[in-house]
Amino acid sequence: MALFLHNVENSNPSGISYRGYVQLNGIQQWITILGQSKTNPVLLIIHGGPASTYSMFTKATQLFSTKFTVVHWDQRGAGKTYRKQPAVPKNLQTLVDDGILLTKKIKEILPNVPVILLGSSISSIIANLMVQQAEPLYAAYIGTEQMTSKSHQYAFNQALFETGNHVLSKNWLQKFPFDAQSWSAKQISEFNIFSALQKTDVANMVTNLFIPNILRCPHYGVRDYMAFCKGMLASYRSLHVELDTFDYDRLLTKIAIPFYVFQGEHDPITPMQATRMYFERVQAPEKRMIEVPGAGHLCMFAKPGYFLEKVSGLRRLVLTI
Repeated sequence: MALFLHNVENSNPSGISYRGYVQLNGIQQWITILGQSKTNPVLLIIHGGPASTYSMFTKATQLFSTKFTVVHWDQRGAGKTYRKQPAVPKNLQTLVDDGILLTKKIKEILPNVPVILLGSSISSIIANLMVQQAEPLYAAYIGTEQMTSKSHQYAFNQALFETGNHVLSKNWLQKFPFDAQSWSAKQISEFNIFSALQKTDVANMVTNLFIPNILRCPHYGVRDYMAFCKGMLASYRSLHVELDTFDYDRLLTKIAIPFYVFQGEHDPITPMQATRMYFERVQAPEKRMIEVPGAGHLCMFAKPGYFLEKVSGLRRLVLTI
């Protein structure tokens, strides 16, 4: 397997900085790598969505890069990858296979450095499956906004309670079946957008996180933004049937590496209670669940300083296990 970092920036000889494409299972896929020391653990971030890339969160990435070598990957069907080649994943396993191959390539260029795998929101499913199929590649698993079989039901119940006497919101919610397990992927997507926009006491993932970071990202232009939107729609169309019927019993319940979960205190999409039920079922040599106070969905970007403080402590544990 050929090394791919032929244009690594060398402004910091002890660190690593790269933006570009890597060949993964037949298509060129966009990655960014940033770290102040090549000896720091790798934090491989699997973005949510489907196809909701995180490579535009440059300010948070710079902060995380003080303790980790941070790898962002625009998955097949997402962001700059979709702009270069508008191919979408045929199924979730396609993304799992791409992610495992990317991990192997990273370990080629940083052979003695542990890789911590972080799966966010819907891609906590992808990362979970990656660990199950290639556990020896990873030093630890982190789920942020960990999806579970109960996430949508708890989120719906929470939304009904919080709308109170707000007639328009309550009437809109009543179009959804009360049993969230019967929802289609389209209904889930609509509900998630509604929940994110209704939640005003925490950073809104659309208006406070994605849009401002896209606008100030130095390597994200108008065409990238258009590809971001088109890729999300195309990936949704490709994956919605599988997401509709995904069996959450496939999520791991036993793991031989440390297992950590970060959850926003006021997450309207993956509520704390649902995540805790899954967390308590998992058997691991070391496991912790960290609540991020004052955060909603995408807690690592809503509260990057707090996230780094807590994940740095876990970093020390991983290096000693």
